[in-house]
Amino acid sequence: MRTPAILRRAGAVASTLAPVSWRSAIRTATLGAAVAVAIALAAAPRPANGAELCSGWGKPAVAADPSAHALRVFAIQFQQRPAAMLTAASYERAVDCAIRTEVVPYLARGRPNLVVFDEDVGLQTIAIGPRGATARALLRTGDAACDGEPLCPTLATLSDIDNGYAPALAYLHARFPALNGELGRGFVAATDEFVRVFMTTMATEARHYGIYVIASNTQAPFALTRNASAVAALADPGGPRVDAVYAPTQGVAYDQTFTWGPRVVHRGAPPPLANLLADNVKVPLTAFEQELGFASGPTGGAAARRNLRPISIPGTGARLGIATSLPAFQYGAPSRAHACEDVAVTYMRCLDRLGANVLIQADANDGQWTGVDGAEQWQPLSWMGSAYRAVSDPSVHFTYAVNPFMVGNLADTPFDGQSAILQRGLRGRGCHYVGDRSFVSGQDLARYRRYSGPKSQFLALAPWVVADGGRPGLRRVGAALASGSGSRSYVQTALIADLPFPAVATRRGCVVAGR
Repeated sequence: MRTPAILRRAGAVASTLAPVSWRSAIRTATLGAAVAVAIALAAAPRPANGAELCSGWGKPAVAADPSAHALRVFAIQFQQRPAAMLTAASYERAVDCAIRTEVVPYLARGRPNLVVFDEDVGLQTIAIGPRGATARALLRTGDAACDGEPLCPTLATLSDIDNGYAPALAYLHARFPALNGELGRGFVAATDEFVRVFMTTMATEARHYGIYVIASNTQAPFALTRNASAVAALADPGGPRVDAVYAPTQGVAYDQTFTWGPRVVHRGAPPPLANLLADNVKVPLTAFEQELGFASGPTGGAAARRNLRPISIPGTGARLGIATSLPAFQYGAPSRAHACEDVAVTYMRCLDRLGANVLIQADANDGQWTGVDGAEQWQPLSWMGSAYRAVSDPSVHFTYAVNPFMVGNLADTPFDGQSAILQRGLRGRGCHYVGDRSFVSGQDLARYRRYSGPKSQFLALAPWVVADGGRPGLRRVGAALASGSGSRSYVQTALIADLPFPAVATRRGCVVAGR
């Protein structure tokens, strides 16, 4: 397995902050000092086992297969609740709750288990502690000054994040002048919080339960530094006292998907990096991400191929290809010889060319699931052009696709969808996303006609908030969810499936999770 790009950056980027990377820290410190630093930076005690922390989970769908070397995968449909993330411990408990409730009782014995969280599952950690208090209050109560103006609450939340991180931003603006003009500058200011809480939580969970974990967040490249000014500006004022922080080495954030393994592979590295196996940088970006000022991954050459290189899970035959949301729709022209020349256009064909056989498509879909998706009026139909296409298009060769969704509202921006695990060549009865039972002439685009109706490739599927029905009624429910009105809530659940190689075409499919 290749050294993750984030580890290369942590060790190789020369910063004006005079960072102490994990590699140089190991070389210069005694073993005892290195352990002391690791313990201080972790700040991640085992979460408490409170039943109150594990409410709201539905019964998972389990598509089991007895094959001895099948990878067991868990797709977690996680509901974001940033207003409830008061401290680092709040986030640790929420993640551990998901794993103890939806994963631990179903772990496969004697073979690898992989837990896949949604895109930007680390986003909630930006608002923890005293720096996020005003933003959390706004998320709970809303902003009367916005008076229904679209995106106003979202922009107000970003402004509150900037105010909370004002000392960090003041420190960083002197080093990265362009940061001042970026709408999403708070994502750079929160680097230490992201690494210390999000990354450390996921890394710790993987080691504690002996599992592989894939999780995503939008954050800057970083390095460890003991610079006193950096510590004073970047450390969480409500957290434990530390003498080192994870400081950004660039004034820009990248949407990154990280893979942690069950064991330490980088001895002496800080806890969030000790078992980190790989990281993938998203390319291309959505218009919303571009507006926030996020940076894209490499689009061509050796750097792009390294970024997309599949992750092998030993003993299973699985080679994981990461395509975070939008990249999973990018096929371009079917030229295998030129598949990796511009991955912003041919991302999926490059993954296929590099030998990936399991698509990992984590999603934070910002919009109503039952709403408009670009030119298409019904998003669940156009969504079939990603994970479903990956296992049905004969010009690519993915055997499985794993597509977990984030759900929940962030200010006035809803996130919604139906998580799915799909298999190429699966036979038997079919199922579909809500509203996709039939093609609607005059509303649906002709190119999506082939995506309508039941599809046997669905191995496991999360239900939507209500049962399938007419699109007008489904739209009303989606609008109520997005506005936070009504009595219904988003579905928080999990999908579980064994992925043997070769695939078993006659196994049971269309297993639906509980609400």
